[in-house]
Amino acid sequence: MNYKKRPFFIELEKYRPIIHAISELFYPFLEVAVHDLKTRKIVLLENCLSKRNVGDFSPLPELIEQSKDNLPDYFPPYRKLNYNGKGLKCTTITIRDFQGKALGLICFNFNIAPFAGVQELIDQLVKSREEAESPVEKYGGDAHKKISKAINDYLKTERLVLEQISREEKRRIVQSLYQQGIFNYKNAPALISQKLNISRASIYNYLES
Repeated sequence: MNYKKRPFFIELEKYRPIIHAISELFYPFLEVAVHDLKTRKIVLLENCLSKRNVGDFSPLPELIEQSKDNLPDYFPPYRKLNYNGKGLKCTTITIRDFQGKALGLICFNFNIAPFAGVQELIDQLVKSREEAESPVEKYGGDAHKKISKAINDYLKTERLVLEQISREEKRRIVQSLYQQGIFNYKNAPALISQKLNISRASIYNYLES
């Protein structure tokens, strides 16, 4: 039997340009492996990261044998370990014939190990200790009281009633609070949105306007 005439290989040809283009685009970080569900072998491999070869036994068909008829067209990104214990971020596409029968799997395996150190460095640069306080939070008094007083003072000065203020007046209050440094309290947006009965998104829109 000429295996190249099997429906699986006929369908695979449609994917070859996409497979090659994606593997080239993300070289040397992306491996693309194609698994034949019938022969349970790897039939195509580009940018090998896993020390496998074309023709090697593929464990995937055996592992999913019971669910082969219910395979989704696309698997959302998932993680697995490579042979060296380092992480891979992966996704898989199901190859089907014209009747919708699953014939094979295309697995995209992205090597995230080179980026792990970069991510850790970024996390260290941008994060603060959970217990750390800004000078305002440490010495400026209770945020809730400060915000309530600042809003009440504004309403009193402008002779406004909180329950009756307009959207434009809320915008002016938010901008006034910003100018007073109230936003140095990290929980200020939550407290202000609760006090003025507006969303946090509205607060940021008011500050940008």
